[in-house]
Amino acid sequence: MLTNRKEYDIIVAGGGISGVAIAYGLIRKNSRLKIAVIDAPTEVNRASRTNVGLVWCQSKFLDKPHYAKWGFISRRLFPELIQELTEVSGIKVPAYFEGGLIPVLSEAEYNQKGDYIEKLRAALGEYRGNMIDRAELERKLPKIPFGPEVCGAAWCEEDGFLNPLALLRAYRVALMNSGVDFLNDTVVYSVEPKNNAYSVHTQIGELSCERLVLACGLANKRLAQFAVNDLPIFADKGQVLLTERMPFVMPIPVLGCTQTVAGTVIIGFKHETRGHDATVIPHSVAQEGAWALRVWPELGKKRIIRTWPGLRVMPNDKVAIYSHLPGHENVTLINTHSAVTMAAAHTRLVAGFVLGEEAHECAKDMTLKRFGFAV
Repeated sequence: MLTNRKEYDIIVAGGGISGVAIAYGLIRKNSRLKIAVIDAPTEVNRASRTNVGLVWCQSKFLDKPHYAKWGFISRRLFPELIQELTEVSGIKVPAYFEGGLIPVLSEAEYNQKGDYIEKLRAALGEYRGNMIDRAELERKLPKIPFGPEVCGAAWCEEDGFLNPLALLRAYRVALMNSGVDFLNDTVVYSVEPKNNAYSVHTQIGELSCERLVLACGLANKRLAQFAVNDLPIFADKGQVLLTERMPFVMPIPVLGCTQTVAGTVIIGFKHETRGHDATVIPHSVAQEGAWALRVWPELGKKRIIRTWPGLRVMPNDKVAIYSHLPGHENVTLINTHSAVTMAAAHTRLVAGFVLGEEAHECAKDMTLKRFGFAV
């Protein structure tokens, strides 16, 4: 959406899933707000387009139980949010919340994951999942002939998956239908505090706002320099393989090897630190493919039709950042590597923080203060 407006109450820099989720929460909270979302060209915005679409809570963040709990809270908000987005945007977001599975290939791995789950259950006070043996795994996914090494799986009934591109589009259309200006294919060059407001310098000119949300992933490091010299985030590289279409047999997602609602299978689990190198690394792709064949040997008969990389934004301690910038309480920084999983929480529970409300109990310690900044 093009506009002649130059002044806004709020500008959201970043039109990926995190940015649009926050923007939608803001306009639903106060429909009178004048809001703009600025999104860079597609070749810049990679993270939301290199995404399997898992809504994933299980088997992680034992050492950070408040963050683990935050994921479960977001997951429980999804069904109502998706229904609302469908009504406002007219776009159906295919979503399955039937649980999630992590296959294990040895007894040692089975026991290790089981021990982790029990400790996580104790830390959280509840955990709707457990380890299941191969027989139970086959009952859950009867149409998948698992490889002989698969001895069971970690199971959590609260996981699921959705179509991330449909979610992104539904948010964007819902925003425009709600009166938000969406400035597509627009690069933000810099941000400048000016007269108790903020000047946002873009390729289409200078825009101003009273409040600013920085939700543009790795570019936040550049745009936050007026307040933070070295934002504690880094590029975490992932790359995926996509198979040809096949009959839909996986209503419950398998971590690292998930079938999409279109019938293709996305394979990928790598976390690599290679700076901003976004090239395909053949031996890494081969490792992912080899693992997938051990889990689901039938994939060896299918064609790989595409492989591509993407750069996740990763805070240095791997926990999301929800923070006002030092000395700038009207600038909110959002950095998370779990944009899909956290989207519902961003819409329902983080928008108020942008407007000056107290952060949610689970997110109140996720500020820049933990890195030594005065916020």
